[in-house]
Amino acid sequence: MPSKRAVLIGCNYPGTNAALRGCINDVWGMKAILEEHYGFQTSDIVILIDTDSGYLKPTGKNIKEKISEMVVGSQDGDICFLHFSGHGTQIPSRNGDEKDGKDEAICPTDMNVICDDDLRVLLKPLEAKPGVKFTFIADCCHSGTLLDHETVQISGPKDGAPPPPQFDMGALSSIFGALGQPGGRDFKNRALPFNDLCGMLSELLGGAQVDARNVRSNLGSLFGADSSVKVQQFMQVFQAFTAGNKEGGGGLSGMGLLQLLCSCLAPSADQGPSGQPADANSGPGANYAAGNLAEPNLDINLPPAGAKPPGDQQLAADTGILITGCQAHETSADACPSGNPDKAHGALSNAIQTVVRTHHQQNPGQPLTYRNLVIGVREVLSKTGFAQNPCLECSDTNADSPFILH
Repeated sequence: MPSKRAVLIGCNYPGTNAALRGCINDVWGMKAILEEHYGFQTSDIVILIDTDSGYLKPTGKNIKEKISEMVVGSQDGDICFLHFSGHGTQIPSRNGDEKDGKDEAICPTDMNVICDDDLRVLLKPLEAKPGVKFTFIADCCHSGTLLDHETVQISGPKDGAPPPPQFDMGALSSIFGALGQPGGRDFKNRALPFNDLCGMLSELLGGAQVDARNVRSNLGSLFGADSSVKVQQFMQVFQAFTAGNKEGGGGLSGMGLLQLLCSCLAPSADQGPSGQPADANSGPGANYAAGNLAEPNLDINLPPAGAKPPGDQQLAADTGILITGCQAHETSADACPSGNPDKAHGALSNAIQTVVRTHHQQNPGQPLTYRNLVIGVREVLSKTGFAQNPCLECSDTNADSPFILH
C-alpha cells in the first residue's frame, strides 16, 4: 500500500540577529493541514524545529539526513512532502563578483547553508521512482529554481477544473490580522542578507573575519563533511592547490584544477547522502586544516555560482513540484498580526492553509490543483496587503494535478 512521508522544518533562529517569529507556527499549521485533509498520520511526519529541545534541531546535517531518508525510503506510488519555513539567502560567487552569479540557499538554524546543488543530490534518486509524488513548499526568500525547474505561468484556471476558492474580505481580515491599521501587523522578511550570514559565521568562529573572499572555506572549517556539496567541491580544489604549493611545485595547473573541479560537479549515484549520520572524519571536506583559511585566487574560469549544471545533471522536469515564497525580486513575509508572536506566521504558509480549507468547504470531494492553489494564494496575499507573488515551478502536467494527492 502506498505510504505518505513528510518532513516539516521551522527555523526561528532564537537569540540571533536573524530571529523570526512565525516559522514554528507554520510547521504546526502545515501539520494540521496534512492530517485534516490529506490522510497523513502523526507517524508519517518528521518535525525539525529550533525552539523545543524535544524535537530534532534543524541543522544543515539533520535536514539533509531527513530529506535523504524520506527520498531513499520511498517507493512508486508514495507521497513525499517537504516544507521549509525560515531564511533564504544567496552566496556570492568567487571574489564576490556578482557577474559570476549567486547560489540560492536555505538557512538551517546553524547556518550550515543548503544550496540548490545539495537538493539536486538529495532528490536525484527520485528520477528512478517516477511514481513518487514529491512536493516542496519553500516559505523563504530566494526560493526560486531550487529544483531546477522552469516557472509555470499562473495565468488562470484550466477549463473544466474546479475554480479557485472565493474569499470574503471579512473572513480574511480575521485570519490575517488588523488590516489597514498602523502598527497592526509587524513584518520581517525571510531573506538573510549575505553580510548578516557572514556576521553569524564570524561569531561561530570566535570573531574571525568572514566575507565573500573566504565564506566557502569558513563554512568548510565549521561544518567539515556536513557542509554543502558546493563547499566540499571548493575544498577539494583548495586542498589540491595548497598541497602543491607546500611541495614547492606551485600546485596544480589551471587546467588540472579545472578538470578536478569538473570531476566534483558530477557526483556518482551513490555519492550523495546515505541517510546515515555524517562522519566528520571522512568525506570530501574532512581533511583540510581547521581555522580561518584564506581562499586563493585560483585564476581560472571556474563555472560561476548560480549557473545551471548540464542538462543531464539537472532534475528531470517531472521530478518534484516547488511552490516558492515569492518572485526573485520580492521578499517573503514573516508576519506578526497585532504584535502577538503566538499568532505569527509566514504569509505563504498561512495563505496555503487558508486556500486549502476554503476549497474543501466550497468544493467538498473535489481535488485542488497546484495551479489553482497558487492562484488562490496570490489572491489572498494581494487582498490582505502582502506584496509577494508565490510561483509554481514544475512541469505543465504536474501543475494541473491534484495538490499532494495522486
